[in-house]
Amino acid sequence: MRDPRPDTRLDGRRDELDALLRRCVQCGLCLPVCATWLATGDETMSPRGRLLLLGDLLAQPADGPAIDPTVSRALATCIGCQACTAACPSGVPASLLEDAVRLAAPSGPAPAAVPGVLLGRLDEPAVLAAIGTLAAVGRGALRALLGPRWRGRLAGRRHVIATIGRLVGSVPRAPRSDRELARCLDRLCGHGEAPTCALPAAAAPRERVLWFAGCAADGLLPESSRRLRDLARWAGAEVVQPAGTACCGALAAHGDQPRRAEELRERNLAAWGGAGDEDGVTALVTEAAGCGVAIRGYGERLPAPQVDAIAWLARAGDRPPFGAVPLKVALHDPCHARHGQGIVAEPRALLRAVPGLVLLEPGEADACCGSGGAWGLRHPGLSAELGERKARHLAATGADLVVTANPGCLGQIADGLASLPHPTPPVLPLGDLLWYAAMRGAGDSRT
Repeated sequence: MRDPRPDTRLDGRRDELDALLRRCVQCGLCLPVCATWLATGDETMSPRGRLLLLGDLLAQPADGPAIDPTVSRALATCIGCQACTAACPSGVPASLLEDAVRLAAPSGPAPAAVPGVLLGRLDEPAVLAAIGTLAAVGRGALRALLGPRWRGRLAGRRHVIATIGRLVGSVPRAPRSDRELARCLDRLCGHGEAPTCALPAAAAPRERVLWFAGCAADGLLPESSRRLRDLARWAGAEVVQPAGTACCGALAAHGDQPRRAEELRERNLAAWGGAGDEDGVTALVTEAAGCGVAIRGYGERLPAPQVDAIAWLARAGDRPPFGAVPLKVALHDPCHARHGQGIVAEPRALLRAVPGLVLLEPGEADACCGSGGAWGLRHPGLSAELGERKARHLAATGADLVVTANPGCLGQIADGLASLPHPTPPVLPLGDLLWYAAMRGAGDSRT
């Protein structure tokens, strides 16, 4: 059991943290982009409210009282989406709130809904693949037991079945085969069903890249991950995937397991070995937004600069043309892409390059969907509320289809859309939609 007194977790950094706190001028520009404040209207659930609470803790003497549970909860429910840092005119760093979250980290076992042993193994693709299979079975069982609107019947309940429903409903999923994906989008577009064709790789690759899929994509969305690599080859990349890589370490870091995160980092760096300039590798391409932020944190030891897969595709200007996809598409930006890596223009440029596609922007685009990796497992009720809020904004665009580029966001938004009482658009990985557009373009060029 950890000592709950604040002094034991500040590690002599009181002066440093106090100096960072003084940057906050309490202007309130962070409020409209903070998902937990938008959902609750509670000032202690806002960035500036949490910073005030952190300031109060810093002002306590070393032998002060234990952290009040309400204060601990307010700090611990920060998602870490970095939206407030992106909006802050005073440059208050996201690391300050991360320190506050670590200060208030719950002690003892993980929540009963998520056994600690399982929570500690969510960075293993094989475990995630098994979870994906069990979640599909669970969704089918709940549908058979409670009907197609089973989420609505479980809403607000606190029994075990409701908890299971929340967990299995938010597990990411996507079409398992190219044919299934093509049929789904053919139907939405009103295209006559055409045979899918393999996406051809560029005849002469223009760039050699290291590819990092990440544990969630590898374990839960293997076919979507493969389609994204096919897109990269179609756009001119030679894709290199060294054996022996592991999770990026983000889940371990967020779960207050620094040794595990360090172990995973060292394993990845060893797997990448000497790949770099001497081997013609120009970039280390990451699929999931959270992986991108975590791997950037490896610093100068990286063999090549980290680049998000969608950003890399957008800069590959000499790629073949996309085929027509006459759909209205709403885009959700993952927080670790939009705020953590500044990726905003790139996915929009790709979608606008698809003939016939109309891009729609939802309200509260800066706010988190409430997934947050392991955060959603620790705070399932608030996470579900944020997911439904995000889903309402996406559905309100009138889109035929919703897309996003992060596994956690995909599952969270799908669950939120399915929870709404009216028909809603399907949600797909952005890479799957772009693969389909490229496949249609390749098919058109052959006729």
